[in-house]
Amino acid sequence: ILSVLFITVFFSIQYLYLDNDNIFYQTYNQQLSLSRIDQMLELSKKWQWIGYAIIPVVILLRVFYTSIFLYIGVFFTNLKIEFGKLFKIALLADFVFVLAALAKMVILIFFKEVSTLEDLQFQPLSVMELLNSSTVDTLFVYPLSLLNVFELGYFIVLGWLLVPVLNEANPEQPVKFGRSLQIAATSYGSGLLLWVLLVMFLTLNMS
Repeated sequence: ILSVLFITVFFSIQYLYLDNDNIFYQTYNQQLSLSRIDQMLELSKKWQWIGYAIIPVVILLRVFYTSIFLYIGVFFTNLKIEFGKLFKIALLADFVFVLAALAKMVILIFFKEVSTLEDLQFQPLSVMELLNSSTVDTLFVYPLSLLNVFELGYFIVLGWLLVPVLNEANPEQPVKFGRSLQIAATSYGSGLLLWVLLVMFLTLNMS
């Protein structure tokens, strides 16, 4: 279901914007020749199916990554839980990012004028959207984009879903929402921090 929803949003953005050749010309006309842009468009249309194919893989990797850090976090609290149940929690929580994708599409359709590819590169309801992108160092664009309402919602949903699962597996140590949210924040938060540092390191070396 997650894959279908993400593919639907991706297809909608592709159909509404990326299939419009003018966006590519307006984006690269000052940097590349027309023939080079034509080649880019041809390659983009030839291999666009790869973008759809990797969506389930990306979801699986993201959910698995979250599950690992949740498992480590629960382990250090001396609570017990099966990895499979944490995987299911991470999978259900991932629907928060579907809402983020839908919000982005609604903003693009009704509230944002799209003339270049850069106009498509934003995270709705994020700190980055409150700033002037031209004044922000490229190194901090991704971290500031991650500071958004949906990422906060993801933490809350993880904590909420953890409560009944932890209590079922540890009836002798009942867990309340506050503690489960703390577990989610420290475990998934650590994994997110590592990911952000990796992205910043790659950005620094590529710029």
